[in-house]
Amino acid sequence: MLDKSTAITFVDALLEVAKKKGVFEQVEKDLDLVCDVITKFDNFRKILFHPSVTRDEKKNLIKKVFGESVSDLTKNLLNLLVDRRNEGILEFIPEIYREVIDEKRGVLKAKIQTVVPLTEERLNTLKKRLDNLTGKSVEIEAVQEPNILGGMVVQIGNRMIDGSVASRLKSLKTRLMEVRTA
Repeated sequence: MLDKSTAITFVDALLEVAKKKGVFEQVEKDLDLVCDVITKFDNFRKILFHPSVTRDEKKNLIKKVFGESVSDLTKNLLNLLVDRRNEGILEFIPEIYREVIDEKRGVLKAKIQTVVPLTEERLNTLKKRLDNLTGKSVEIEAVQEPNILGGMVVQIGNRMIDGSVASRLKSLKTRLMEVRTA
């Protein structure tokens, strides 16, 4: 069973070699194309991930689909994954590739949940504060979430700051129940 950490290792290694060879931007474009093909063409995925399709058939499929559209470095990675029977990693690439690129560029993704839409001015203020707090460039995805009742929930990576009314009410309820049973 393959996991995301294996995919991260492969993508990270590919991008590191691409950077050393001076083809980072090309490989980044290649991975965009690979991600598009994997997500848009279900038949390609089925054939590539099917256990009864031979390695040679899979390599020929990769050659036919990508041809000269991707760099040799990217084709080598795809063939290496097939040789090692790790082509299942390709399923994780669309999700992981952007994360690795963003990390290398010092960009963090933040998801901000509020009941009402945030104004452009408020979003800019939050972005500046988060940039200063993290020391990195933060890209914000603002989402309306009526269940939080009010306030705001900010999630950056695996960290979450919950300043929602719903969580405060839940906390208050827990404390009141503790006092009641004491």
